[in-house]
Amino acid sequence: LLYTIKFEINGMLRHSARRLIYGTRVKFNKKQWIPPHLYTPIKCLGASSFLGFVIISASAKSHDEEGTHISKASPSNDYYRKTILGKRFLTYASLSYNSEPYMTGNDFIAAVSCAQNASHPDEFTELTTKQYNQMIESGKSIHIDHEDFLKNPNYIISYSEFLFLLSVVVKPVDQFFRHFQILDQSHTNTLTKEEFMSIGNLATGTTASSDAATTTMQVLLFGEDQKQEVVFEQFSRFLHGVQRQCLKAEFDAFSDGEDFITDDEFMRLLLKRTFIPDIRKARYIDRLEARPEEKRKKILFPQYCQFTNFMNDFPDFEVAIRMFAITKRPLTKKDFQRAVKASTGSEFDEELVDVIFDVFDEDNDNKLGHDEFMEVMKHSIKSRSTLSYPGLVHENASNSTTWAGYMNCVRQNMYKSYG
Repeated sequence: LLYTIKFEINGMLRHSARRLIYGTRVKFNKKQWIPPHLYTPIKCLGASSFLGFVIISASAKSHDEEGTHISKASPSNDYYRKTILGKRFLTYASLSYNSEPYMTGNDFIAAVSCAQNASHPDEFTELTTKQYNQMIESGKSIHIDHEDFLKNPNYIISYSEFLFLLSVVVKPVDQFFRHFQILDQSHTNTLTKEEFMSIGNLATGTTASSDAATTTMQVLLFGEDQKQEVVFEQFSRFLHGVQRQCLKAEFDAFSDGEDFITDDEFMRLLLKRTFIPDIRKARYIDRLEARPEEKRKKILFPQYCQFTNFMNDFPDFEVAIRMFAITKRPLTKKDFQRAVKASTGSEFDEELVDVIFDVFDEDNDNKLGHDEFMEVMKHSIKSRSTLSYPGLVHENASNSTTWAGYMNCVRQNMYKSYG
């Protein structure tokens, strides 16, 4: 190769000299500067070297674009294995930056939903600083009023944000203001980034750092300069959007591409979250499938959201029907609707009430056996709040609740900081 370069340079010098002397374009024939018996081998060597350079460059570029894949078994991730929620975060997080795991919006949806097709990656994709900054820059186009802003591939979520968002997706909409008040430490009815980060740092047991990586959620709420203040109306729209997108993922997993789910699929979705024996689950489904076709119901997504909000408000419903449990008096549909309205502020659509009574009205007398219904609902609500669906590990369940666990982490780390 050096031999080739030497002859090429000599040839170029001679060629330039001829042009200077004669003032004409002279065709340069490199064969005359290389011995004939070396021309073919040198030509092949040069071509192969150039081809190798192109392949290596393309491979390096592809490697840089795709990111390095690293194992999740690293000892640096042991902190996340101490709690069930930490394990859940580690299991579904697909990105890593500066040795810290991060989720995408789709990772978060998969982690909190009980969708049948929810999957999780076996490795992290390690992002370079350039790749991370590109994702944050691309994420600036996301708006909280976009229908599926969490599904944007550039949405990045940290562990503290995962804990916070998880604590609100299982709460009724009317409790969002309580979350806002807890975060608003200055009592100005606005939320700053520092206030939001301080609660998150207490929950995770970490300390705030000016060098901490900016996430998409921070840009979305506090602007590109991170100095904007958030009012409750904006905060509420953001949380409502997160909650809605998680419910939509569950609904879509059972709808087979339709804009509705059948009543038996609705019941399967409800029972999927419970640890009720399979034989009892089968009995509930059989009650629905045994009905004539004209009595089958279709549940639309707004109705599913309505029912889920009812589950989030279930303690109020339980208080409303306590007198029925004490007197052993069964609930009629009218009584049921009145109790639902007292707890959520609105009644169920009739189709939803019919499905509930078809499942839990064992005697077919239009009276609800509330003991069975209450048991199933409590099972489902507990599994939603702990992410302990069938098939998952539940050790340390007392530490796995979302809002209670989140605030318990805050309290414990506050005690440590003052100790």
